[in-house]
Amino acid sequence: MRPAIADIERLLAAFEETTVAEETPGVVARVSLADVGDVLAELKSAGYESLVDFDGMDTGELIELTYRMRSYSFDVELFVKTTVAYGGTIESVWYEYPSALMPERETAELFGIHLAGHPNPKRLLTTDGVAPLLRKDVPIRTVEEVRAR
Repeated sequence: MRPAIADIERLLAAFEETTVAEETPGVVARVSLADVGDVLAELKSAGYESLVDFDGMDTGELIELTYRMRSYSFDVELFVKTTVAYGGTIESVWYEYPSALMPERETAELFGIHLAGHPNPKRLLTTDGVAPLLRKDVPIRTVEEVRAR
């Protein structure tokens, strides 16, 4: 089930540069990077008690971050999206949603963004010196390069 767009617009009316629309995954609220933490706190107080997933996607110009929110009491899901520049910094939301601890680390590592306010921002999947693997500006290694290591 999807939340009513008008309800989400009213809930997030205090946040400038916020748009709410029906998109492919469902109802999506697009917010500025500076407002993400406050928007998620507002959503939590409104009944979106669970962060189901957090991930990123390289658009070729920016990294688009997606927070998939769930309200079990209303039986609805909402996607909150924002963008961050390559090498930019995102503020951790683990204090509001502890389920963000590992996905934030993974996303930060694979897209080369910095994670502020996280209690343990260490790498999960690769070692130091490995390029952000999911960015489009990182060249794909050839079979010969992989075998040579």
